[in-house]
Formats: sequence, C-alpha cells, structure tokens
Amino acid sequence: LKPFLDQASLDRSAGPATLSPAILIWSVHRSFRKRMARRSILSIAAVAALALSLLRASLAPAFAGSSGQQPAARGPRVALAAEKRFEVFVTNPSVGARTRMMISPSMTCAEIVERGRKELGFDQPWINNEDFKLYKAEDESTPLKGSVADNEMKPWGPDGTELHLIFQP
Repeated sequence: LKPFLDQASLDRSAGPATLSPAILIWSVHRSFRKRMARRSILSIAAVAALALSLLRASLAPAFAGSSGQQPAARGPRVALAAEKRFEVFVTNPSVGARTRMMISPSMTCAEIVERGRKELGFDQPWINNEDFKLYKAEDESTPLKGSVADNEMKPWGPDGTELHLIFQP
C-alpha cells in the first residue's frame, strides 16, 4: 500500500479536489485508529474507576458514622454490664404509654418512677414524684417500695417483669 500511496501522492499537482481515493482512505484510517486508541484508554479508565468505587463501597462500614472497628475492650465490658442490668417494661395503663427500661438490682423503685415519668413524658415540674405509684402488672393492690432486688423483678420475657406506673395523688 505504501508504494501505491507514494505514486498516488504525485497526483497532488492538480489541487485538493483531485486527491486520489487511496490518500483519503489512508488518512481516514489513520484518524480512526487514533480515535479508537483514545476511546479504549478512556473506557479502560472508566471501568477501573467503577471497579475501584465498587470495591471501596463493599469494604466500607455498613452504617453511617460507624468506624468499622470496635475497641478491643468492649466485649468484656458489655458482658459485665449485661450480668448486672436487665430490661423491664414500664407501662402507664391509663393512657397506654409503654417504655422499655434497663434496670439494675440496686436501683430503687423511686428511681424507676423518676426515669419512667421522664421516658413516658409525665415529667412536669408541678407534679411530685410521690404522686406516682409503681405496681407489678399482676398485682396492682400493693405499691412497690425498696430496691429491685427486694421486689424480685425478673428480666423481660414471657414471665418477665412489667411495671405499672399510675398517677395517684
């Protein structure tokens, strides 16, 4: 093809309107190869960027704000806290408001009333804590006094403790 192009390039004396078809084909072919080379480099870069972003997303933490790594001492500390504290339900039966509360055996019933009022939205300053009484759900005849351990409260479950917080001024 090269000797043919050299021979065809001799026909240039007549001007641009009389270029031979071989020169036109050769120039189109050469520009097409350059464009394809540019396109292939761009497509490789685009595929690499996509793969990198997918890899980064799959290795990222699942939740916003989480660092992905927990401190090493967290496990034993949580296990110790789980042995001391347990969950009960505190309900105000007159309005149907309920909350779950983590309590410890040393916690007093007065502290449960105070926290329960706050969590249920009954913490107005003009109402005294003593106006609220705490009962076991099974027996609302005797108000609870003393600590959690004194009243034999059990962790929440099928036979767990549900407490009723009732306003009785």
